Amino acid sequence: MCAGSRKVNGVAELHSELVQTTILKDFVEFYGVSKFGNVTNGITPRRWLDQCNPGLSKLITMTLDMEKSMWLKDLTKLEGLLDFVEDEDFREDWAAVKQANKERLAHHMQVTLGLKVNTQAMFDVQIKRLHEYKRQTLNILGVIHRYLTLKSMTPQERKTVTPRNVFFAGKAAPGYYIAKLTIRLIVNVARVVNSDPDTKDYLNVFFLPDYSVTLAEVLIPASDISQHISTAGTEASGTSNMKFCLNGGLLLGTVDGANIEIAEEVGPSNVFFFGHLTPAVEDLRYQHVYHPVPVEQKSPALAQVLNKISSGLFGDRGVYEPLLNTIRQGDYYLITEDFDSYIEALGMVDEAYNDRTEWIKKSIRTTAKMGKFSSDRAIQDYAQEYWNIESTKVE
Repeated sequence: MCAGSRKVNGVAELHSELVQTTILKDFVEFYGVSKFGNVTNGITPRRWLDQCNPGLSKLITMTLDMEKSMWLKDLTKLEGLLDFVEDEDFREDWAAVKQANKERLAHHMQVTLGLKVNTQAMFDVQIKRLHEYKRQTLNILGVIHRYLTLKSMTPQERKTVTPRNVFFAGKAAPGYYIAKLTIRLIVNVARVVNSDPDTKDYLNVFFLPDYSVTLAEVLIPASDISQHISTAGTEASGTSNMKFCLNGGLLLGTVDGANIEIAEEVGPSNVFFFGHLTPAVEDLRYQHVYHPVPVEQKSPALAQVLNKISSGLFGDRGVYEPLLNTIRQGDYYLITEDFDSYIEALGMVDEAYNDRTEWIKKSIRTTAKMGKFSSDRAIQDYAQEYWNIESTKVE
């Protein structure tokens, strides 16, 4: 790659830094740093806002008082929405669009899967390829922790809990056994949690089958919060994070990939970060191998969750041991290290969501600051910095 290419780049600032300091370090010394650069990925707002979320597109066009094509071609114009953050009528319209999208998703699930969804609950979404580094496992373990916490509460205490619907979707590679076990666990947790009379009003879990771009176009506009929780340093960029944020969904994630740059744009008060940082990862992995600490000591809450799975609470007793042993032994993707921080972050999300006015403001600010993440900007960067071609304006 380095020998045959004129330029080499990563697809997010952190990724490009890691390319130069770890993966291709020797080539940087040989060819010089000028051969290497960065172009952060982007998404097309034509599909990932205008097409998939026509209600929001229409509201933005009316509010900015300009032709739709103008802001779709120059996504930085969304910053004009910041002038309306304190406008109560606009906030109500913004919230109404989100609610309509949640009802659209609920209708889709009723028609296609026969599942009833509470549209008044928070919609918490993680949709992406199933892989250990993307940590859908961390998410479902967090769901189980939430379920066990609810079960330990009195009926009166449960009434203070923010109702939450947790949506998963994604496909596993045909031979990826651990990823398929993760899907199996998610489905079985959903079966137990959704039918429990003590908790079903406060927590529901859904795994949507046959994930596709078409399904994503229904899920993404409905999201209140989306999870991008890869182990720090493992996600090159990610683009689903950009899609969710462009549609006014807030971001819960690790300091990884494009999450970092999204936070820089929208402001740290509008994202929810947790977990260890990239520089700590290799040392933590070394400690896991040569100086292991039992899960029970490191995170008693996680140990309880793992033990409940092993006990057969969610059926298939013994089947999940290969998955659970990836955490108990080695824990390459740092589930044990990040679990407690993750649970704290979920609590912060609950608290923020309960302040509906401030949450809607965060949602508006997030969409307004997503101009950098247009694919138009990414292609322009490649054209100028890598291909040495000039853009031609189409009249």
